[in-house]
Amino acid sequence: MAGAIAGAGAPIAGIVVGIVAFVLGALLVGQIVSALFGFWENEADKQAMEGLPPYITYEMVEAALDAQEKYGHPAGCTIAQIICESGQGDRMSQLATRDHNLFGMKWASSYASAAEVAGKASWATGEEAADGSHYTTAAQFIVFKGDAECIGFRSRVFLQAGRYANNPLIREAMANHDSDKMAEGLKDAGWATDSSYVETLKSIMQTYGLYRFDGLSLEDFRDGEEAGNAIVAAAYSQLGVPYVWGGSTPGKGLDCSGLTQYCYRQAGIRISHYTEDQKGELRQIPISQARPGDILYRHGHVAIYIGDDRYIHEPRTGDVCRIASGVDCFTCALTARH
Repeated sequence: MAGAIAGAGAPIAGIVVGIVAFVLGALLVGQIVSALFGFWENEADKQAMEGLPPYITYEMVEAALDAQEKYGHPAGCTIAQIICESGQGDRMSQLATRDHNLFGMKWASSYASAAEVAGKASWATGEEAADGSHYTTAAQFIVFKGDAECIGFRSRVFLQAGRYANNPLIREAMANHDSDKMAEGLKDAGWATDSSYVETLKSIMQTYGLYRFDGLSLEDFRDGEEAGNAIVAAAYSQLGVPYVWGGSTPGKGLDCSGLTQYCYRQAGIRISHYTEDQKGELRQIPISQARPGDILYRHGHVAIYIGDDRYIHEPRTGDVCRIASGVDCFTCALTARH
């Protein structure tokens, strides 16, 4: 019997080893998948505009500014329409996510040959009747090749229809880069049946500060001029704030990377808190190419460059946020500029 038991031990041990190996393998695969998804999510986060809903990306803002320059449609109202038409909490509607239709634009056969269009799809849509009652109906909507294509199509094709192009309010809005007038003109020309559409758009523009985009050029946005000014202003606002290791509370306590994270957040740019993460997220350039608002980096320390060989930083425990000079103590600069 002892021999039989001993003989059975080998296959049993093999089975146990196999089970353990399978479990460990599954755990490893799970960690890899989790890490990959985490990476993708982080990459998506980097493209989001801090201070705006998380689904508004740099690509969308660039496309809105591009349309503003080419066709005169104020960018602030364009972005507000995306939030109004597609926003659902912290994500976009299925129409926007699946079909890249950010504005709820309905299908017409004449759109089939447009370069931006990929097809059409049927969706249920809510409408408001003339008497104020609401109802749901089915309609055909445009499917776009991407978000930027949708934004470009809105200006290049959709808003060229006579009822929009000839609307006095829209023409005034285009002449003066006035998002409020654009909102009024869209409603007046019949874009939406919702009786509160104008008020909703204006509220969104006020909440998210979208009027700033009306006077901004695409080149300035890409070069980070507006962002650089906002970053430097934010850095000045923290002068005298005590250094606190790991600190991320403006006005009370910040460490060096907490300061840079806060300043970039004020410019609508999302970066991580820690120094080495910021180095990985932003583009590295030589110190000689740094512009005001860029981050100066050396291992373990970062600062906000403010020009003329000067920078603002949180130096160390026991010190406060201050202006210093001599950028040659840093090894490179980090920038969000393209």
